[in-house]
Amino acid sequence: MSNGLIQVVAGAYVRYINDTPYILLGLKPSGIWEFPGGKVEGTEVHKITLQREWMEELGVNIKVEDEHFGHAQDGAFEIWFYEVEITDDTRDEPIAKEHVEVQYFNLLNEAHQAEMNTLNKIMLKKLSSKYSEIYDIVWGGE
Repeated sequence: MSNGLIQVVAGAYVRYINDTPYILLGLKPSGIWEFPGGKVEGTEVHKITLQREWMEELGVNIKVEDEHFGHAQDGAFEIWFYEVEITDDTRDEPIAKEHVEVQYFNLLNEAHQAEMNTLNKIMLKKLSSKYSEIYDIVWGGE
């Protein structure tokens, strides 16, 4: 993937709390919420980059979905979005190691009120749509 753009990967972790999907976001010092992730180093594959970045930023091991759910270019950056799952047996709660804080937001409503850049908002809407359909099928939207 050598197209001259800086390769970046971001992970979206959705967790059900009381039968409702929640998304994990990290707060940057600028006051903007984001999907955790980072730059691909050298010849790293996306999966390895995300695993490394989540350990560095949140202190947790993750499993990365094989297929990305979003892809876009933002200036000099080419960004790939993947769903991830926390796999740590010893600790499944991420900690803010490089963010001001990390927090779960209700994916179906309150996450959309978080201050995010445009690209992250687009990906959030995409995930919200997917999980809204699942929620309606499984729980009848109640």
